[in-house]
Amino acid sequence: MQNFTVTARERDTVLAALRYYQFYRMQGHPFDPRQDHLIDAIASHTGEALDLAEVDDLCAGLNGNEHALAANA
Repeated sequence: MQNFTVTARERDTVLAALRYYQFYRMQGHPFDPRQDHLIDAIASHTGEALDLAEVDDLCAGLNGNEHALAANA
């Protein structure tokens, strides 16, 4: 079992992604632009949503790799 720590912003992004996946599975199609505002609201719950580089960094961390941005700091 692997444990890792995420920031509040990272947590919000993970929750938004899971909700998007849930919505996708329930609707039977992968994309509905009419629902994007819901995902953005979840992802930015505690502040500004993660940008694309931060999302990529979070994915690397979830895959067990060092956070690329943290390693460069």
